[in-house]
Amino acid sequence: MRKQLLYEISKPVIAAVGVENVLRAIVESIAKGTGAKGCSLLILNADGDRLVHRISYGISSDYVEKGEIEIDRTVDKVLKGEAVSIPDVANDPRIQYPEDALREGIASVLSIPVRSYGGIMGVMRVYTGERRDFTKEEIDFLDSIAELSGLVLEKAEERDRIAGEADKAREELSRMSDERERFVYLMGMVAHDLKAPLAAVQSYIKVILRGSTGPLTQKQEEWLNRSVKRIDGMLELISDIVDISRLETGHIAPELTTVSWKKVLENCIDVARGLVESKGIELVEDIEPDLPDIFASELRLCQLVNNLISNSVRYTPSGAKIYIKASQEDDDIVVYVEDEGSGIRPEILPNIFDDFFKGDPESREGTGLGLSICKRIVEMHHGRVWAESPVPGGDKGTRITFTIPKGAICDLTFWEKQKEDRS
Repeated sequence: MRKQLLYEISKPVIAAVGVENVLRAIVESIAKGTGAKGCSLLILNADGDRLVHRISYGISSDYVEKGEIEIDRTVDKVLKGEAVSIPDVANDPRIQYPEDALREGIASVLSIPVRSYGGIMGVMRVYTGERRDFTKEEIDFLDSIAELSGLVLEKAEERDRIAGEADKAREELSRMSDERERFVYLMGMVAHDLKAPLAAVQSYIKVILRGSTGPLTQKQEEWLNRSVKRIDGMLELISDIVDISRLETGHIAPELTTVSWKKVLENCIDVARGLVESKGIELVEDIEPDLPDIFASELRLCQLVNNLISNSVRYTPSGAKIYIKASQEDDDIVVYVEDEGSGIRPEILPNIFDDFFKGDPESREGTGLGLSICKRIVEMHHGRVWAESPVPGGDKGTRITFTIPKGAICDLTFWEKQKEDRS
C-alpha cells in the first residue's frame, strides 16, 4: 500500500515538473531537512556491478567524480534492503574513498536502499559535516523518501523505454513510408508501360473477331471474346494503379482548374444514363442548381462520382432505382449515390474503402480499387466519405455519401502531410 500511495502522489508531480526536477528537489530537501552537508542518488549500472552517480546536492563535482563505487560488502548490504550508517568516516574501513571524503568535509554517511516496484535500483546517501548517529525514526522517514525516489526513477526508465520504442517505431514507419512511395511510383510507371501493348493486343483480337483475317469456329470466337474480356479487366486494373500512383505522388497538378459542381454532376449523370438504360434501372437525380465552384481536377471529381454510380449499377437489379443527390449543407457540399440493390454485408462494410478489397474475392468483376480511389480523391479535398447499408430508413440497398467543404482546394501535399503525421 505504501508503494502505491507514494506512486500516486508522485504521478501528478512528475507530470507537472518533470523527473529531473523531482529528483533534484528530493535530494535538496533531504539535505536541508536533515541539516546535512549534502545528499546524492546513486543507481546500479546495467551490469549491476557498480553504482553510478545520478544526481546530488551539496557535494562538489570532484567528490562526485572520485571514482567507481564497487559493490563491496557494505554496498551489497544496502542493495539487499538494509540501511547502513557510518557515523565516523575518518576511522571506518568500510569507506571506499576515505581521503576524498575527508577533503570534502564529510564526517558521517547514511546509505539507504532506493526501492521501486521492480526491486532495489540504487542507493540514497546522506552526508553530514559533523559526526552523527541517525535515529531509527529518521532512518524510517528517509527510507520512505528514498522509496519515492525509486518510484520516480522507475517512471523515468519507463518513459525513456517508451520514448525509445516510439522513436524506433517512427523510424520504421518513415522507412516503410519512403519504400511505399517508391513502390507506388514505380508501380505507376510499370503499369503505364504495360497499358499500350495490352491495348494493342486487344485491338488485334477484335480485328480477328470481325472476320478480317478469315472465318472463325464457334470455339475460337468464344475463346477470343473471353480474352477480350480478360484484357478489359487488366486494362481497368492498370488504369486504377496508374490513378493511385498519380494521386499519391501529386502528379495531377496539370489537371487542376476552377470546376463547376453543376458541370461535373451533369457529365456524370449523362454517363450514368448510358449505364442504367441497358440494365433497365431507373436513375433518379436531385441536384441543387446553385452549387459553388471548386478548384480541383474535373477528371478526378467525375471519376469519383462515376465510380460510385458504376458500383451501384453493378449490384442493382433490373427494375430497381439508383438515386443521385447533391446539395449544400452549411459549409459542405454533400453528394450521395444510393441504390436498391442487395446491400453490403455488415462484416465487410468497414473494409470496402481498402485497396484491392472485394466483397467476393472470387469475383472477376472490378479491381477492388474503385472505392479506395474515391476515398483518396475525397481526402485530397479535405472531405470524408462513408457507406451505409441498408440505406437509412430501409431494409436493403446501399448509400455512399461524401462531403467536401465549400470552396475546398485540392491539396497536392496531402500525402506528404500524411507521411509527416505517421512519422
